[in-house]
Amino acid sequence: MSRLRLDELTVRRGPNRIVEGLSLDVRSGSVFWIIGPNGAGKTSLLRVLAGLDAPAAGTVTRETDGARFRYFHSEMALPAWSAVGAWDRLVVGLEPDAGPLTALRPVLGPERRVRRLSTGERKRLLLDALLRVPGPLLLDEPYEHLSPDAKSALSGLLRDRARREVVVVVTNQAGHRAPLEQGIRIEAGEASALVDESDDDGTGPGRAP
Repeated sequence: MSRLRLDELTVRRGPNRIVEGLSLDVRSGSVFWIIGPNGAGKTSLLRVLAGLDAPAAGTVTRETDGARFRYFHSEMALPAWSAVGAWDRLVVGLEPDAGPLTALRPVLGPERRVRRLSTGERKRLLLDALLRVPGPLLLDEPYEHLSPDAKSALSGLLRDRARREVVVVVTNQAGHRAPLEQGIRIEAGEASALVDESDDDGTGPGRAP
């Protein structure tokens, strides 16, 4: 089990405020979504949650029972010269506790070169490797460049992981958020809680009163 606690957190990007005085207690149970328009600062906030950048004020406390928090961002890339089979061996070599291939994994021969894969196939290889190892997840735009079937598979895997671990997802693609799942929307330096989509008018995620 894991936990992510924010106490009076303030995040800035240069002179711009992303959030101010944000307090949250994120636990396992369901995916925690961070949504908002491009440029709102979602990635800046996630980097602070991951411990990659320092907050302007406040604290972030990451608690686990042994496994570390794992961070993914959309600019991560596989070595272009590598073969798929070499990547698979590397994953197992670095993560002996890695589980079996997930439903997200594309069907690829071990001799295929990464440079000949599509953007979506490369991303699915990265996400498959991440989801095969234990631990809480902090994911930045994992749905980009995925086909509808791959997006559906990813949603199922994330919801399954969230039953046991903290899973935080930054995304512009709010259509993958299921009703009753938790999260916040950040926009213009303010954060508001997401509410059950069944209560809004169907145009997008609702806001807490």
